[in-house]
Amino acid sequence: MASVSAGVRAPSGKVVAAVSVSGPLERMTRQPGRMHAPAVLAAAERLSESLRRSA
Repeated sequence: MASVSAGVRAPSGKVVAAVSVSGPLERMTRQPGRMHAPAVLAAAERLSESLRRSA
């Protein structure tokens, strides 16, 4: 298994959730961050921003 995760932060800065993708090494490769980190980080940031706006 391989995975890439990024924290979703509340307006206080506390991590309250995570965005993650995971799968078998055969599909994710041994360095899944190279391919998937940009999308995972962007999704986590969008959720964090949404929490900031709704506070």
